[in-house]
Amino acid sequence: MDQLYTTHDISRLLQVDPSTVSKWIDRGILLAFRTPGGHRRVRGGDLRSFLIAHQMPLPEELGSASVKILVVDDEKPVLDAMRRAFKSHADVVELTTTSSGVEALLLVSELKPHGMLIDLNMPDMDGFEVCRRIRARKPLEGVRLITMTGRHSPELAEQSLRAGAVACLPKPVEVETLLELFRVPLALGKKATA
Repeated sequence: MDQLYTTHDISRLLQVDPSTVSKWIDRGILLAFRTPGGHRRVRGGDLRSFLIAHQMPLPEELGSASVKILVVDDEKPVLDAMRRAFKSHADVVELTTTSSGVEALLLVSELKPHGMLIDLNMPDMDGFEVCRRIRARKPLEGVRLITMTGRHSPELAEQSLRAGAVACLPKPVEVETLLELFRVPLALGKKATA
């Protein structure tokens, strides 16, 4: 079962004022629930997700963690290549793939990934629209969006940024570049290797 934390537990753990934790909860950027007695509690997984999304190191007390990444591409060979490439990072990355932009919108709410890699050219819904729809949802504002395309250009990169992505990468995507963009070393409290 996931550990539950009070606002005071979190304040001690992160060395911030309890009112700061309360503000994060009130703004909806740190997920919490109320007990029947009216006290706020935060699940350990939600606290980990919050810290990763906001590029804060994970305290040891939160245990080992993995960064959840959702890859969206309509081409099976690309998804297969991504699964192979991430196999050596299985200890720190939990990878999920889908071939549909529509399915990605359903999965993102269910999985609450830290980041998504989204192909721009898909038949059911293009990557720009996937980004725009995710950015329109307040609970998903911490999800880091990165697009990819086989026809990379400055115009497509600019369109991606306007749609809410933090970067647009040319295919084939290099896993190390992706890990840095998703801030995996920082999220797991490790120094990035040069």
